[in-house]
Amino acid sequence: MLKKVKYPSLDSIVRLYPNPRIILGEEIFWQEKRDGSNLGVYLNEKDEITIRSRNMPVAEKSLREAFMGTDEFEKVKELVFDCKNLWNDRVVVFGEMLLKGKSPTKTEFHEKDEFIIFDIYSAKVGGLLPYILVHQHAYHYDVPIVELYGSSVHKSMDSLYEFRDEMLELAEKNGREGVVGKTFKNNVKYIYFKEKLDTPKLEKKPRKIDDGEIVLPLLPESEILGALNKAMVDLGPEAFRDKTKAMPLFAKYVREECEKHLCTFKGNLFNYYKNLLEELE
Repeated sequence: MLKKVKYPSLDSIVRLYPNPRIILGEEIFWQEKRDGSNLGVYLNEKDEITIRSRNMPVAEKSLREAFMGTDEFEKVKELVFDCKNLWNDRVVVFGEMLLKGKSPTKTEFHEKDEFIIFDIYSAKVGGLLPYILVHQHAYHYDVPIVELYGSSVHKSMDSLYEFRDEMLELAEKNGREGVVGKTFKNNVKYIYFKEKLDTPKLEKKPRKIDDGEIVLPLLPESEILGALNKAMVDLGPEAFRDKTKAMPLFAKYVREECEKHLCTFKGNLFNYYKNLLEELE
């Protein structure tokens, strides 16, 4: 079912869901963003090399022919077959097809048709592989890979945006249209985003880099009360009066709301529980 594997759409930091704070504390790998056409290379159910575009399981003919005429085609083909035959893994090698001449946004000029890897999807792990593994595959098969500008971990949004600007300056210096940031958990893609030179910086604010722990806003009381009500509905009125059953469930739902909204809770959950019991009486 690799034909259903599509490369994810990327948004800017300020548009990350549920909000940009989701990447605080995560290690971010910053890569150059190349200006070309997104291609994916994989084996179909008949073990035939298949070339897909961003939105189509089979790319348009001229794009396929351009890729097959590159120096990288046979190397990527060998990589895909080796993953299946040697490591029992079916992969989609995602890369940028850089066509000879000016790039789509006029930010680059290419001397020849070239394919450069930026990600690999692994069916075995069920996601996009982390940068280090992708780099190893590219290295061993002598296929170019998008340049890694650096990595970072941030405790505040100001620090994140400041480093983002440094990465964009590097991209501009190298004649690239921007950068892509990637974070990973459990050896697969976690959160990706892109920042481009021509995109306005919507987060304009004073900048400061804080030391210490990440500071999250407090969970709104409405969410706490909602979690309490959810526990009562799940348990029923009688069982809810048993604090040994109600409190663990209430705390679980509060934790889930904190994760969902990227907030924290400080206070005494039992007081909320006790107050509701008094109201019920």
